[in-house]
Amino acid sequence: MRRTKVIATVGPASIDAAVVGALVDAGADVLRINCSHITTEELSARIQHIRQVRPLVAIMIDIQGPKLRYAGAPITLTAGTKVEFTFAQLGMPHMRPGVNSGLAVGQRVLLHDGRLETVIASLDGEAPDGVITLSVQRGGDLLNNKGVNLPDTEVSGSVLSDKDRADLEVAKRDGVDFVAVSFVQRASDIEEVRGILGPTAHVIAKIERPQALERIDDICRVSDGVMAARGDLGVELPFQIVPAAQHKIARTALRNGVISICATEMLESMTASSRATRAEVADVTGAVRDGFDAVMLSGETAVGVNPVRAVEVMAAICVAAERDVVLPMIFADANPEAAAVTAAACSLARRIGADSLLSMTYTGHSALLMSSCRPGTPILAATPSDAVARKLRMAWGVFPMVSQRDPDVEVSISAGLAEARGHSRVKRGDKVVVCASRLSTRSDADTIWLHVEP
Repeated sequence: MRRTKVIATVGPASIDAAVVGALVDAGADVLRINCSHITTEELSARIQHIRQVRPLVAIMIDIQGPKLRYAGAPITLTAGTKVEFTFAQLGMPHMRPGVNSGLAVGQRVLLHDGRLETVIASLDGEAPDGVITLSVQRGGDLLNNKGVNLPDTEVSGSVLSDKDRADLEVAKRDGVDFVAVSFVQRASDIEEVRGILGPTAHVIAKIERPQALERIDDICRVSDGVMAARGDLGVELPFQIVPAAQHKIARTALRNGVISICATEMLESMTASSRATRAEVADVTGAVRDGFDAVMLSGETAVGVNPVRAVEVMAAICVAAERDVVLPMIFADANPEAAAVTAAACSLARRIGADSLLSMTYTGHSALLMSSCRPGTPILAATPSDAVARKLRMAWGVFPMVSQRDPDVEVSISAGLAEARGHSRVKRGDKVVVCASRLSTRSDADTIWLHVEP
């Protein structure tokens, strides 16, 4: 059983019903919708479309956030010269009020998605028509609508645009499973999103700014997961330290018991080809060995020539990368009380060579705790909730099943085992370590059973 989950972005190349179904059959555990390229009305239509085609697949939406883009005519910048722009030209007032309030002389402004480097020489006036004078450090051609990055600037104001707020209301109404929040800088950004969503969706903080990386522990404490969004992160950080940052994100998430996702340019060549490069295979392998819960495909499946093949290749790389890899029990060591029962179940499974672990869970929390222990044994999670089962599709090593629950815990376990048989996850003679709650049907697991399949 593949433990690392695969996220596939649905776009023009993959929105057809037959392709959506084929993506899931090929190994996609979660389908992502990028809100940056569609209207709020189109978002709702895509959510409903996916639900009709595959009701039990998890859906993640990725809201646009305050992405700054150059709004002006093409211009060539020459190193050693100075050039003037208005705040409006650098896209600052369009994304959120007050975005320029943290700017100061000497800070870097990266243009054209990091290809051009400038430093603020002076600031004159207020947005939108005030002037920013930039000293060009690394020149080149600047084209319209290319990204503007402020790696040294603490950006103030809301993390959400008006469109983001509208998209979040759709996510809440339509029962989206995960919401990825762009350009998070602090824990309060996530709390703002939760204030709109309520308990509807799991909130994933995208780590793509140095400020977020510095505060990642605080962000993990209020998030359901984090994403190493290597596109903008690779622009705002020196390129040579991005792999170390990626590793830090994975291990911090694991220590805090939250989901982690590695994203951006994982199989980029497969946007135009049916074959991955050796460097890409090594990159995905590194992410798997870092301990990420999931790896994500973007343009490869949204606009690529063969979206289904990209998912197949990603899944195959993950399976190969997982062989003979033992991930440390970072979470159990850091959280001995919270992980006491699930860590004990995982240790027992390892010692006796169990074929699977079975987590009986209402909310999914016990299964997530078990996943955070990163056992070598496959995790079967039985829950009565379709929504919980969908959310568990993101969790490392978890195979979610919808199973009826009974006040009698032993009856519930029997139903969970029957469901596992129906999915061919247990067979005669298998040893299954079962984790459930005998004290309360709604509490975390407090009891461990050993079941041998007759």
